[in-house]
Amino acid sequence: MTDSESPERRDHDDIDAMLAAYALDAVTDEERALIEARLAESPELRAELDAHRAAAAVLGEAADAVEPRPSLKTSIFAALDDVPQLPAEPSATAPEPEPVVERGPEPGGPPASGAGPAELAARRRWFRRPAAIIAAAAAAVLVVAGAIVGVNWPGPAGWGAQREVQAIASAPDAETTTVASANGGEVTVVWSEALGRSAVRAAELPDVGDDSTYELWYIDEAGARAAGTFDPDDGTAYVVLDGEFTPGVVVGMTIEPTGGSEAPTTDPIVVVET
Repeated sequence: MTDSESPERRDHDDIDAMLAAYALDAVTDEERALIEARLAESPELRAELDAHRAAAAVLGEAADAVEPRPSLKTSIFAALDDVPQLPAEPSATAPEPEPVVERGPEPGGPPASGAGPAELAARRRWFRRPAAIIAAAAAAVLVVAGAIVGVNWPGPAGWGAQREVQAIASAPDAETTTVASANGGEVTVVWSEALGRSAVRAAELPDVGDDSTYELWYIDEAGARAAGTFDPDDGTAYVVLDGEFTPGVVVGMTIEPTGGSEAPTTDPIVVVET
């Protein structure tokens, strides 16, 4: 975090840090209330939540069943003996009042800008979770990820790329069009005016060789604007276009020399009007 970051940006980052846990139902009632209040206000956060849930579903479906070793239960309970417990929640009938004091963010915790006592309490509890619990959760994620075949974070067909495209597709105003590519394969263009973003999902695209690449374009009355290059992984790619999407723009795709071109040098193989 830097001093130049706005309070709004830091506030979004704090909520986003809890969003993945919320998608897995791994939050307290206090945290749940805070997140659901923000979800009701933000289509972007709702899209991110849908992407988290979609990614979790992919992980769950792709992982093979694993028979735990007999000693696993014993070792887990032995480790829990050394984990400090969180303090009990304040009683609902006798809430402990928090003094209203102007103060800066606590070391290692979230900023206090614009947040009420309940919200601050939820954030403090999240950021103060014992390091042992956080480490155990991270280790569990690594174990699950290591058991998955063909699903990884990087790459044009990886989990990270899929998550970014799914966030756009999950927007309330999202629209999609699927067309055949002129050189084979199929391309789906998805866009959201509210998010100002668009993306493509490509399947069965032919390999264009080491000297060429696929390039995406935004095309309007002013001409064609380069919006990114990609090389599919076994014909598959999930790509968010560079630059801001505006309604009515045409999304095009061409085959260009490796590294891309400033302007199209070949006829488009995909043209989609939004």
